[in-house]
Amino acid sequence: MNIALICHVYPPEHAPAGVMVSELAENLTAKGHGVTVLTGWPNHPEGVLYPGWRMCWQSVERIGERLTLIRCRHSLHPRGGLFWRLWYYLTFAVTTLLIGMRAGHFDTVFSLSTPVFGCWTAWVLAKVKRARFVYGIFDLHPESAANVGLVKRGPLYRFLRSLDSWLCKRSDSVVTLGEGLKTEIMARGIPAEKIAVVPFWLDGKKVKPGNRENPWRREQKIGSELFVVLYAGTIGYVSGAEMLIETARLLSSRKDILFLCVGEGPIKNKLEVFTEAHRLKNIRFLPFQPAEFLEQVQATADVGLVTLLPEASQTSLPSKVLGYMAAAHPIIASVPLTSDTAKIIGKAKCGIVTESQDASALANAIVELSNNPTLRLEMGREGRFFFEQNFDRGKCVQAYEQLFTGGGTASVEIL
Repeated sequence: MNIALICHVYPPEHAPAGVMVSELAENLTAKGHGVTVLTGWPNHPEGVLYPGWRMCWQSVERIGERLTLIRCRHSLHPRGGLFWRLWYYLTFAVTTLLIGMRAGHFDTVFSLSTPVFGCWTAWVLAKVKRARFVYGIFDLHPESAANVGLVKRGPLYRFLRSLDSWLCKRSDSVVTLGEGLKTEIMARGIPAEKIAVVPFWLDGKKVKPGNRENPWRREQKIGSELFVVLYAGTIGYVSGAEMLIETARLLSSRKDILFLCVGEGPIKNKLEVFTEAHRLKNIRFLPFQPAEFLEQVQATADVGLVTLLPEASQTSLPSKVLGYMAAAHPIIASVPLTSDTAKIIGKAKCGIVTESQDASALANAIVELSNNPTLRLEMGREGRFFFEQNFDRGKCVQAYEQLFTGGGTASVEIL
């Protein structure tokens, strides 16, 4: 069958959704399906076109016999304001619809498109093509936007929520990342049997336990005596990562502890300003690293760190958790105790969960694990085992294939 995957991010961008879509396309074509990916031009997360790229109306790349990658023109939003971001969402939505209309026959359209506009144009494309429509919800909008103050819970919020609920009801299937997100979607009146839960996955062959003392660590001049607390991935609005500054301040007397933030995101500059204002020497910021260094970046860490705002716990699920598990790192999570993230860590027995935004509790957990290498090793092993049992790429792709072919709502059960 012919499947269209619509996602506004795609490698060489590091965003987990884009990496997932690229691997999904790879697996689906290996199973004999024809896949067309409609995506944007590399600009995430800064909204600036990557060096060496030149945008045009569309770029069509044939990859092997069955995969077609189409990059569609859209605006860029380096100014970062809400208007420019919405303009980007709208332009991407319109161009993917126009270009997708001429891209041939589809049996299924899967949308991880831009919020507000993109999911609607993807649905229209599916209707025009008389295709099955599968709606992917990795962040629930407008709830996620309201949780971080980008949208007030007034008439506009209720209007957008009702529109998105209408679309969920008219989709052939809805797929999301966790039970918490599924519960939020069901609260809109969507029947449970229509919603599949398929978690993010990572390729365990690409991210695996590595040597703590490695060339990347030496290149970054991170001494072997330093206990590295790694925060890897997007530094977004819902993360609540501002608390890292207070936690680093509380541990500033511990010269052996280093907070290492590797990634980009809309609040990264704010964190850097706070770090400078407090004259903190125990926190360092680095951009996303090339894919070939990913394993060494993870191996450099002694623990992996996750933060999440209390109000975002049911509408977002940080994918960085999987990276830490795959690398066999214990996880310290400052998240709501009832969140999917907390439940997964508890079930896996691979870390410590502290209440969201409690910097003192987070600092104490870091000290506890820094003083207990045996416990760190045990938690790391448990996390890797849990990862291999539950977040296998082949297992998750099989669930997506079942959704795309209309073979029922195939959730992946976390064991």
